[in-house]
Amino acid sequence: MFGVARNLRIFLSSQRYQWLSFLIYRSQGAIWLVVFSLSTLASVVGISVIYSVSNGIAGWSYYQILALSGLANTILGVVDYLVNPWNLVTNMRNGTFDQVLTKPYNPIVLVLSRQGWVAATGSIVSGLALFVYSIAQLQVNPLAILPALALVALGCVAVTLFMVFMSMLAYVLFKSANFLHWIVSIAKSTAEYPLGIYGVTGIFLLTVGLPIGIASFYPAELMFSKIDYTPVLVVAAIAIVLSYLFYRGSLWLLKFYTSGGG
Repeated sequence: MFGVARNLRIFLSSQRYQWLSFLIYRSQGAIWLVVFSLSTLASVVGISVIYSVSNGIAGWSYYQILALSGLANTILGVVDYLVNPWNLVTNMRNGTFDQVLTKPYNPIVLVLSRQGWVAATGSIVSGLALFVYSIAQLQVNPLAILPALALVALGCVAVTLFMVFMSMLAYVLFKSANFLHWIVSIAKSTAEYPLGIYGVTGIFLLTVGLPIGIASFYPAELMFSKIDYTPVLVVAAIAIVLSYLFYRGSLWLLKFYTSGGG
């Protein structure tokens, strides 16, 4: 328990420093917050166009898709806030990452404390606003939201640790995070729509390979009573197992870090 408290304190202290640094240039910070929130606006426009020129997506109403999109943007905003693969790999290449390993704290906590994008708060706030608005339009029972949010939390942990693992793997294999652009792009473009449209293979890959579906699609299905609790418990178990594997895998990959990028 003491170790958890110590790591939590360093995380919160790091967040305070990150925000103070970000707000030094307030106009620039405001612009970046707006830029990140534009992804949510683009999602609304895209979904609105789809539903205006077609029957939409079978089994999903307009506001249900908007809620799913808002949820996806919120989650990806949280992941971006905590993990910036390009920043992390760059710091590992130039030796700046040395300071992480010399501090007496959990190295993964330190990675999540200092390697993200504060500006991603724009995606979090705008995505959350879209989600709340859509849920209000659908008049979803609040009691149905709580268990769904618990699954969102588990999925968010899995996706975040997945990005940490992939960033470190990118450093070990390539000393570059360029190919992660492709992975992040897939996450952003697929998480806003029901996984069923990608077929069985897509459902499997976006649940186990890139676990973004755990954080957005399955919670939305539970919230809208499209699945019962049995498959949800299975998905929750998968999220816990994946989180553990990505966490342990990240710690193992740290053994291959070369000080100063040598």
